[in-house]
Amino acid sequence: MNTESLVWFAAPGPFTDTTGFDFGIEAAAGSRKLVARVVAFVQGALIYDVVAEPFYGVVVGERADDVNFRDVRMMLERALQLDERPLSESRAPQHRVCVRCHNYTKLTVSVLRSLDIPARSRCGFGSYFVPKNFEDHWVVEYWNADEQRWVLVDAQLDEQWRSMINFQGDPLDLTVEEFVIAAKAWQGWRRGELDAGRFGLTAIGEHGAHWIAGNLRLDFAAMNKIEMLPWDVWGAGWEPGAPTPDDLSVWDTMSSLTEDVDPNLAAIRLMYASDDRVRMPGAVFNVLRQTVEHVEV
Repeated sequence: MNTESLVWFAAPGPFTDTTGFDFGIEAAAGSRKLVARVVAFVQGALIYDVVAEPFYGVVVGERADDVNFRDVRMMLERALQLDERPLSESRAPQHRVCVRCHNYTKLTVSVLRSLDIPARSRCGFGSYFVPKNFEDHWVVEYWNADEQRWVLVDAQLDEQWRSMINFQGDPLDLTVEEFVIAAKAWQGWRRGELDAGRFGLTAIGEHGAHWIAGNLRLDFAAMNKIEMLPWDVWGAGWEPGAPTPDDLSVWDTMSSLTEDVDPNLAAIRLMYASDDRVRMPGAVFNVLRQTVEHVEV
């Protein structure tokens, strides 16, 4: 294991610094037990906006835009606005922050890092939401010191979610078949082993290789601790259709580096810092809001 990688991912990034917030979580006897406590906290603070009403009976209303919170501190401040009790106390569904999968992931990563647990946000595709499809999704990857391995965790999958989608796996230890990181999806498509038409977001009827490329760009930024919104667009990219050879070259390189992050971390950071096609430039197009936004890091 690359020790530098563990040190890098145990420290907060620009959007994951929780200094000044108390989660009431102490180190547990074993990495899995600690992660379970962190996930329980996150699930008690957040609610997924799209299913808030059918799953939990909560009308989102004016809080719908909270899904655009970039900094975890904004989520935590909103949680305290909705319920003044200590963050360590679980909120009723109607008093939780309205979010999406990336928010669940970012908050979990942030709390783990505050506890000196190496953790990172991974962007890719979940196979457990829509049969035969791979849905746009974010999960947590943390270093399990007891087992000396990286483990994938879906903090979004509370009991209600698991029941509604009939999830039979272990949300605290996803398999690589249940969650496909963007690099693996890209390589599988490039080898002709995976159908890009099954990768995307069924809710809006969009799938294709450009979805895999977009998630690979987001995942690459996250490995640099720049965890963006799923609908942020910048740098190299293409609309639905055929990519150029230069497009393919960029994503081939990113996928080869992020397939196995730890031995390639120095190269990942160098490419991100030096290549305008992949580096978040400080201004992005927010597709959800349909506007250009300036992002400070």
